[in-house]
Amino acid sequence: MQRAMSEEIPSSQVNEDEVERLRRRLGPYDPRQVAIWRAMSPARRLDLVGQMYRFALETVRTTERQRHPDLSPEEFKWRVIRRMHGDLSLGRARELEPDA
Repeated sequence: MQRAMSEEIPSSQVNEDEVERLRRRLGPYDPRQVAIWRAMSPARRLDLVGQMYRFALETVRTTERQRHPDLSPEEFKWRVIRRMHGDLSLGRARELEPDA
């Protein structure tokens, strides 16, 4: 039986529109994949999630560096952070502050 995302995350933190967009984007669950994940130990699942995160991070770093080779180290860092978190406003206040 599938659990809704809103059952797993406190409802105060759930944006229902985002959940629905993600469900449409991912499509239906494959019961075979669900069975494989359930059979794994928590340590193995955590290891795989870590591997996926590191892969995503390296992919974002590579594409940002290819697209914007002249970025300062600070701006490069913030571009990577924004893409990994999906929040384009992160770090913006600092960029708008006048130099001291």
